[in-house]
Amino acid sequence: MILYESSLKKTGDIDFYLKYLPESISKAIAFAGDEIKRSLTEIRLRVNSPLSLTVNKENILIDKYGKRSDLRGCLFISREELDYCINNFCDGSYHTQANNIKNGFIITKDGCRVGVCGNIIYTSGSDFVIDEITSVNMRVNRFVYFNGCPLIDLIKNEGICGILIYSPPGEGKTTLLRFLATALSKGLCGLKKYRTALVDEKREVYMKNKMDGGLLDVFYGYKKADGIDCATRTLNPDVILIDEIGGLDDTKSILSAQNSGVPLIATCHAGDFEQLKRKPNINLLIENDVFLYFAGISLDRNNMIRYDITAREDG
Repeated sequence: MILYESSLKKTGDIDFYLKYLPESISKAIAFAGDEIKRSLTEIRLRVNSPLSLTVNKENILIDKYGKRSDLRGCLFISREELDYCINNFCDGSYHTQANNIKNGFIITKDGCRVGVCGNIIYTSGSDFVIDEITSVNMRVNRFVYFNGCPLIDLIKNEGICGILIYSPPGEGKTTLLRFLATALSKGLCGLKKYRTALVDEKREVYMKNKMDGGLLDVFYGYKKADGIDCATRTLNPDVILIDEIGGLDDTKSILSAQNSGVPLIATCHAGDFEQLKRKPNINLLIENDVFLYFAGISLDRNNMIRYDITAREDG
């Protein structure tokens, strides 16, 4: 195992997200100051509960002037305000999002994925509908430059190879995958340009304005297994990137892709390498030598990212 650290350079503006919110809420967030806005990763709205912002892994509350507050002085979200947001997320057409909502999310017309939950009614057997949405989570997706990323150096030295990136939720796996897809397809950071296939089932990785202009083919909304199969059969990619693997169907398709000789860079939830190996479907990929390197990542409050990289022969 080799340990590295590198810094992050965040880009992007949160105005893209504020336009969906009632004026009182969007103004409060806008007033919160550049430090909070730069590090904001989630905007959480719960009916008759405080507006909550996730900033540097901390849950903070603010008042109507954007200042940090406690429960006595913070902004609360009314039923009417939450309904206003949901209507905007659905572009005024709730029924077109019904299947997505049933699966816990809404996809806005701009491609923003919003997590939702609420009260459900079972209709028959295991089938159900969400009767009322009571909580919303807007994840603030940003394009981040990973300065001095050791995975870039690894690819420069050894060429494209199988890499599995793992961490607990919220440590930057998806953000790192987004950067790698862009760097590989555009030839950034001294890399040559690679034909890059990105399978983005949850529509959380791809950012059009930041990632277009390279050799990138995006399977947007495809199920992981379908995207992997289609990429290997029809596009002859140099590399496939995919977020949050772990299901049995994922494993079968990845093993099939390995037989075609296409390397995979993927992410997975795990707290450490030992926990990663205890996941049955992931362990099957490890035993079949799909990945040459395993990169555990963690992010601190100073935007420094730590990499624990294990080579296959060390694992």
